[in-house]
Amino acid sequence: MASTIAPTDLIVSVNEQINLNGNPIDSTNTLTIPSINEVDKRIVTIPFASEVTVLNFGTAVAAGTYIIGNVKYIRITNKDDTNFVRIRVTKATAQTFDVKIDAGKTFMMANTSESVSETAASFSAFVDMTSINAQADTANVDCEIFIAST
Repeated sequence: MASTIAPTDLIVSVNEQINLNGNPIDSTNTLTIPSINEVDKRIVTIPFASEVTVLNFGTAVAAGTYIIGNVKYIRITNKDDTNFVRIRVTKATAQTFDVKIDAGKTFMMANTSESVSETAASFSAFVDMTSINAQADTANVDCEIFIAST
């Protein structure tokens, strides 16, 4: 069986616009990621009472798991108008880093590699993450999750 899905380019644009004292100071940066043939976009309600896993990564197809070597882009947007959400990225050795996403803000990753140091040691190597978890601040928060793979 041959797939009927034709890989295509994902175009990601970040656009900042501001007018200070009558002077526009704008910036647009565009990234083209070729050969995307898998996309998942969903809205997830993140609870404030406990941390939940929103993305898993591995080397084989499994329920709710994305193939680590195929992931090319991840975006998590906090759709709440008041509360922040904490995103925790974990690697196989259980080391983590956390990111606070304020209301209306976005966190993006262009791959699944991370480096974590508990002692501020010099950089050694990137390691693939195994999961992304989330926990809301003081009330449940809706987050939009977009992930693209080849």
